[in-house]
Amino acid sequence: MTTNLAPSMLERIKRIEVTPSIPAILMPLMKLLCAPSDGVEMDEVVRLVSYDNVIAAQCLRVANSPLFGLAVPPKSVSSAVISLGMRRVESILLTCCMGQAFPVKKWVLDPVVFWKHSLGCAMVSRKFSEMLPGTEPERAYMAGLLHDIGFLVNCLAFPGEFTKAMEIAQREQIPFDEAEIAAMGFTHCDSGAALAEQWKLFPDTVQVIAHHHDVEGAESEKALVALVHLSDLLCRVRGMGYGYYERRRVDMISDPAWEILFREHREMEGIDLARFTFELDDSIGEISELVSTVFGGSPVHA
Repeated sequence: MTTNLAPSMLERIKRIEVTPSIPAILMPLMKLLCAPSDGVEMDEVVRLVSYDNVIAAQCLRVANSPLFGLAVPPKSVSSAVISLGMRRVESILLTCCMGQAFPVKKWVLDPVVFWKHSLGCAMVSRKFSEMLPGTEPERAYMAGLLHDIGFLVNCLAFPGEFTKAMEIAQREQIPFDEAEIAAMGFTHCDSGAALAEQWKLFPDTVQVIAHHHDVEGAESEKALVALVHLSDLLCRVRGMGYGYYERRRVDMISDPAWEILFREHREMEGIDLARFTFELDDSIGEISELVSTVFGGSPVHA
């Protein structure tokens, strides 16, 4: 894949250090997230949660939080998986895992705001995919969850430059990727794709990470890239953005991504976009509570 990053920038990304257990958990977890729900073995999920003591403890703390309101709080990883359901546990696990990979103290961007948007985009991507026959909702979910991983790369590898980009975005109320170009000369799409290739993530996920702000530039998987792009926009419209107001009018129907999806899925003509958008509000509270429980602090409302 071509990249806008200079060799020196790529070297800084390669030097990002993560806990050794993170790749050991992350890669099998990716495969689980892409598998149909009825094809996932509970024992495998329990094994992944139990692999790292810190992550296991954090997952149990989340499962015991008032967020889920369980009558009998789980005392073990296996009981947490049974009580919460595999998909919810997988979301908790991935959030905890990535939280360990990218320590909060090194973040420039508020991690609660970031994960609220990422989980929201994952959920919307899955819901969107479920409306379109022939697509794979779990792959859409994973792609939506990881689409902005470049923000984490920028926090660790380019903190000074990224801070300037964030200041520009908030001051001028423009999308983050536009501010990154102005301040850094590249975006989180470029840095995220570089890390995704380094971690050997699925090629379709790499395409989404690289091109979710430039759908027409995708080299493959354009329908999936378009789906995540639209989900990202929907989240930002419904208050699951990055904690500041974007002075930008969003017209989903005239967006090139809509036309790309429509060419492959004529059934999109029957989607009530307004109703679909408002239905997202029901999930915002739970997403915010989940992320706040993982990272601490109060729920952040963008």
